[in-house]
Parts: sequence; structure tokens; C-alpha cells
Amino acid sequence: MQLQLSKNKKAQALQSLTTTSPREVEARVLSSLESILNYKEELNPDFSVRGYKLVSKPKADELEKALNVMAFAMTPMPQEHMEQELLKCMMVMVKPSQESKEDIAMRIRLIARGLSDYPADIFLYAVKSVSHTKTFFPSLSEFRDAGEWRYQKRVKLLDMIQNATKR
Repeated sequence: MQLQLSKNKKAQALQSLTTTSPREVEARVLSSLESILNYKEELNPDFSVRGYKLVSKPKADELEKALNVMAFAMTPMPQEHMEQELLKCMMVMVKPSQESKEDIAMRIRLIARGLSDYPADIFLYAVKSVSHTKTFFPSLSEFRDAGEWRYQKRVKLLDMIQNATKR
């Protein structure tokens, strides 16, 4: 079982993810998965999520439904849209001195590629967070720092489901 959406479903996912906050998406994902699967959240001593564990073995159709929920929630933004959002972000920051238009274009393209695994809502959240907290255009790692914990929570949910499909 793979994470694949039809072209129509992918467009719906992008529409939803680009207009909804990661917190809202996460709440919907957790609610949907709770209605499909019997699992528990495992926490670290600092109450961060260590992972998710199935309590009972799900049926094949339940796994398929859960994978569809995750496919929807993990839909990335197209590269060209990511680059446009990064350019907007850069426009409200101090431009690095001595950087040519080509350098800027390459930096934006590489950062977009470096964030291409992020779902659209988390990517937008990271860009917004950076644009509100940084003066100078940041590195890839600063964008990842802004969205990584939200992304990792979804990855852990997805891992739980994919591991169950291997059994």
C-alpha cells in the first residue's frame, strides 16, 4: 500500500492544506485515525510524541482508509508554488549583500527542494514563522527548525500505519 492520491484528490488536499493551519490538520488527522484504528500515543518524559503504537491489528480496509487520510495530510506543495512563497518571504527580509539574481534564484530553488517532503500546510507554516521572526533570509535548517516537530508527528503516524501493512 502506497501514499497515492488521484489528481482530483491531490488538488482537494492542496486546497485544504493551503487554507488550514497545521494544528487544525493535525486535529482532523488524529480524529479521523481514531475513528479508523485502535492506537495509542507514546510520549517522552518531556511530553513530546515518541511515536504511535497500534493496540489491535487493523483490517486491510481500515489500513487503506488510514493510508488515504495520511496521503491527504502529507501532500506537498508543487515546487514552483514553494519557490513563489519563499520569494515572498525573502522580499520582506534584508537581502544578502553581493548576491546576484541568479544566486537568489538558486538559493530559493535549493531551499524549496530541501523542504519538498513537508506537507503544504507545514511548509507554509514554516515560511510564515520564519518571515515573522527573522531579519535576514535564513538557511534551509532554519526553515526546517520551524516545521520539523509538526512534520515528525505525521511521519510517526505514517510509520505506524506502514509498519502494520508489512505484517
